[in-house]
Amino acid sequence: MEKPDDLINRQVEWDKLAQLWSDGQSHLIFMHGRRRVGKSWLLHRFAGAVDGIYYQATRGTAPEQLRRLTKVVAEYFDDAALRAGAELPGWEELFEYVIDAAGGEALFFAIDEFPYLVEQSPELTSIIQTVWDRHKTDSSFKLLLCGSHVTLMKQLEERDQPLHGRRTARLQISPFIYRDVARLVPDYDRRTQMCTYGIFGGLPGHLDRLDSARPLAENTERLILDSSSRLYDEATHLLDSFGKGSDLHYSVLFAIATGAHTFGEITKRTGRSAGALWPIIEWLRDMELIERQVPVTKQQPHKSKISLYRLTDPYLVFWYRFIQPIYSSGFIGMADPHTLWTSRIEPHLDDHMGRIFEDICRDFVRVEKPVSFQPLRIGRWWTRNSDGEVDIVVRGTQDELFVAECKWGSVDRRAYDRLRRRARRIADEIGDVPHLEYALFSGRGEFDASLQQAADDELTLYGPEDLLD
Repeated sequence: MEKPDDLINRQVEWDKLAQLWSDGQSHLIFMHGRRRVGKSWLLHRFAGAVDGIYYQATRGTAPEQLRRLTKVVAEYFDDAALRAGAELPGWEELFEYVIDAAGGEALFFAIDEFPYLVEQSPELTSIIQTVWDRHKTDSSFKLLLCGSHVTLMKQLEERDQPLHGRRTARLQISPFIYRDVARLVPDYDRRTQMCTYGIFGGLPGHLDRLDSARPLAENTERLILDSSSRLYDEATHLLDSFGKGSDLHYSVLFAIATGAHTFGEITKRTGRSAGALWPIIEWLRDMELIERQVPVTKQQPHKSKISLYRLTDPYLVFWYRFIQPIYSSGFIGMADPHTLWTSRIEPHLDDHMGRIFEDICRDFVRVEKPVSFQPLRIGRWWTRNSDGEVDIVVRGTQDELFVAECKWGSVDRRAYDRLRRRARRIADEIGDVPHLEYALFSGRGEFDASLQQAADDELTLYGPEDLLD
């Protein structure tokens, strides 16, 4: 089944849905991902390709939602009575109607933003359990439940939940990585493509209005720096759809964005106790807004006391660094977007891109696996007292090592010598390391002559052109 041309990337996700559609079995599929990551567009296009049902839930009372979904079902099956206003008495009757009307034929039924339905009808998961158990072996029904509230979607599978153990497949829809974003702005040079990712991030809902025929500065001015644009204050509404009481969540995001990376630093910055903050941080991790990083050498990462918290979204990193101070001061209303770009952003963009470039390179290594051994773990390494750090470390199944340093600017011999010294410290920490490989990444593609001469089977040099296939 061919993926539609208007569905950018998502080939892996499309192929998985196609495989589930065509295997002749019933499926209960869970899908989750952040808001604006492109879940709805993917499901809408797939449902159209297989002549299935797609319904996007909205907030509303249970009777309202049942009526809305009934209308969608009535149109799909061309049921005159339902279209004329006949009602199905409840959720169980609706699902039974759909399965019966399908007549044993394969049917794809996607319910988007499923948590909105459960919010008003907590019994719905038990009803789906009953219907699923009743029909999973006598039909080819493909029910997909999708939601942006990642935490609630994950909770569907917990032991005390009705749908525990019944899921047959799960799809996590992740933001685009750099190479995906680069394809959206093919007219830009590689360095500008990376800056585009560093400013707008990887959410398709943030990227859909980019115009590569315009300079990056102009795209940023009209899509972010203009106070009437959606992305100007998107970060301030990030959690609005998940209910009230999110002030502390925003405080944690702000603390991490402005330099509080350890748990102790976050508690100090927010003025809250560890007990109050822990569930907030775990929720933000579940929602894929922050990540917890542990040195890749730790044998039990979940127990490590050496950990750092970082924002996962380049747009949020950019927004908190550049837009939040302007937003808070009200300066945006007093200065035109072009002035803000030239005075507040462009002079400091290289500093911002240093951390983003590390993430770009780490994603490249994760996808391409440019190592001669079987990788087991990939991450960063640093010491408790911060006297050593390596941007990328790959550990092999036999404790082989690949280590790399990433510089947004040019790279000289000192970077290689420093990397070798730190690699020895990592090897000492692990123990027996039978094989070691080195790499240096330059955002400018500039390496001094001694490095180019040293490049061999042990050392590889990567510039911007190498990071996009």
